[in-house]
Amino acid sequence: MKSLRHLVCLTVGIIVLSMPVSTKAQSEGAPKLSTARGDVALEIIGQVQNIPATPLSNQYGYLSAIDGIQDVFSSTTHNETTALFTFFTEAHTDSVITNGKLRVVNRTGTTTIYLDQAPNGNFADPNTFRDGTPVLTKSLRQQVILDLVENTFTTVNINTVVSASAFQLGGEAFQLGKDRNQFRTSINGRANDTGTSAQFVIAGFVVPIEDARP
Repeated sequence: MKSLRHLVCLTVGIIVLSMPVSTKAQSEGAPKLSTARGDVALEIIGQVQNIPATPLSNQYGYLSAIDGIQDVFSSTTHNETTALFTFFTEAHTDSVITNGKLRVVNRTGTTTIYLDQAPNGNFADPNTFRDGTPVLTKSLRQQVILDLVENTFTTVNINTVVSASAFQLGGEAFQLGKDRNQFRTSINGRANDTGTSAQFVIAGFVVPIEDARP
């Protein structure tokens, strides 16, 4: 009998642990967004405005996909004007190293993701990408490798969550992360020909990695 009870308890425990995170979180009334490490959590589209004569770089845009949230646009038109989630990165250039036709730029700063229930993104006005409600703030370490011949670049960001807030969307509760969660962002970019004041256009994706140590 003891062995049978032990087997039943063990089986129940396995079932609970193997439940999808979204189902378990929903039953507890908690935010239910969760992406496995290494899977794509977010996709981003944006532009980069490097401030002349300063070591500052503003990088801004919108989230074109979020794992766990079906509708990230307010209409069937998918662009910056209808994006419900936007981001704004304020970065400081710490070092620049030239290696032949490559330029390596290291930066640190902060990235904030906003929920904008009245989307108004406009790449001609970078501030429209930070006029929503902050839902996630992350520290930033960034390496940019620029091809000086092609005027294209790749970027890797390591972001660590410093604050996160739950939010309501479509009558459901979500949260994009929690303290000390870390993410790796991979970005491709090239010279901007859209007519805005930004020097570059960018697109990329974000994956969760191992949490930062306390």
